[in-house]
This record gives sequence, C-alpha cells and structure tokens, in this order.
Amino acid sequence: MRYLSTGAMALMLAFNAVAKLEPEEQKLADMLLSGDMTQLKSASKQIYNSEISEPELLDIGAEILLKKYPDAVRSDIDSLAWLARAIGASENGRYYNVLSEVVEHAQNDKLERHADTALDELPGAEGEQYVAGGYALPEGLYTKDTDAEVISRLKQKMLAGDLSNLKQAAREMASRELRSEILGDIAAEILLTHYKEVKKNQVDTFAWLTNAIGRSKMARYRDVLREIEDNGEFRKLRRYAESNLDELPEEAAEQYQKGMFNEPIPDYTF
Repeated sequence: MRYLSTGAMALMLAFNAVAKLEPEEQKLADMLLSGDMTQLKSASKQIYNSEISEPELLDIGAEILLKKYPDAVRSDIDSLAWLARAIGASENGRYYNVLSEVVEHAQNDKLERHADTALDELPGAEGEQYVAGGYALPEGLYTKDTDAEVISRLKQKMLAGDLSNLKQAAREMASRELRSEILGDIAAEILLTHYKEVKKNQVDTFAWLTNAIGRSKMARYRDVLREIEDNGEFRKLRRYAESNLDELPEEAAEQYQKGMFNEPIPDYTF
C-alpha cells in the first residue's frame, strides 16, 4: 500500500474542501484517508454507530468503497463491509447508485450481503447521485499493488529471519490467495525445515503458512502438507495441514521437496 506524507495529505484535504467538517468529523476523515485498512474500519464503525450523515465525509467513504471493492482481498472485506454499512446508515439517497454497484458487482458474498443491507436503509436514488471521481483521493492512496510488487515485498518479509514478519507475510498470502510458486516454495521450505521443532507459542505462525499454501490452490504442495499432517507434533498444526490439503487439487504436478528452493533460508531463532 502506498502512503502520502502528512503535508501532501493536508493539501489534498484542503483541495477537496473538507474544512467544513467539525473537528470530530475531520478526525474521521483523516482516518479514512490514512491508507490503513484498520483505521478505515475503525472510522467506518464510528460513522455507522453515530449515524453521521455529513456528505463531505460520506463522499470520501463512497470514493474509497468504489475504488477498493473490485480488487478487494480477503483481509479487506470486513473494513469495506463496515464502510458500506456506514454509508447506508446515513439514509442519504445520494449513495444509492454506489451501493447498488457494489451489490451488483462485488466478488465477495459477505461484502455483497452487507452492501445490500446498507442499500435497504436508503430511501432510493434521491437527488444527485455520487459518481466515482467525485472526491479526489490523494494520488496512490488505496491503489492496488501489482502482483510483482506484492511478491517482492512478501518474499523480503518471509526471508527477514523473524517469526513476526513471517506470520504477517503468510497471513497476507492467504488473504490474497496468491498463486506464486516462489512464495509457495519459500513457505514449503520453511515448513519442512522447522515444523518438527516448533514450540507451542509458534504454532500459529506455521498454521498460517499452511493456509498460505492451501489458498494458493497449487497441487505442487500436496506432499508438503501431507507430511506435516502425518508427522507434526501439535494437533493444531496437523489439523490445519489436513484442512489445507483438501484445498489443493488432485491434479498431477511435480511435488515440492526439501531443498528445491535454492536461495538461503534464514536460521530462524526458535
């Protein structure tokens, strides 16, 4: 995700004439425009719970929703669902077409369902409808990264040598359902190298690695998950390996074997 400097964002806010907002609303606008999905979710929940109906603020939300929903990954859905509900809670017919578009074209059932619920709260397509581009988001904000950018960034995190970065990368791989042989091979090599020495407080990280492999839908990793299912010390890790093995197709494919990844794997401290 690309972020703007505080100064650049302030200029863009001024350009969009959000100076009319009350201080609490301005704080929410800043959260929406942070580029961070966690802050976006928090702001959306506050707007929903407080039934804030200020169009200057809702236009920001509508623009973000229209920009993000077509390429939303699994980890984005909860935030965007709350954003849709926040827009619906305004009961402002200006956003009827926005929510209708999400209902019609969203690729995620949960997002479609929440947008539909939000749409039911609006009186209909009353007045001038909000259209994409009506609010000029800061350049690059919430822009979809290319696959190459994502793979490069996640590879760096996975090979950083610490479990925190490894878990974050695995979670994002799973969320994006990335079909990347290079990232899958790294995950498989780390699993095969270390799964027998995993401690209880580290199991969650390795469970996420199995999720990342399972959601790749790549048959190449069936033997990896099968080995962990059969030989993992912890039941939780065996269970996750089994579940994710079911996600991989039965098609013929060269199976990953330990050592196939030919770059150095960090000596993780366990």
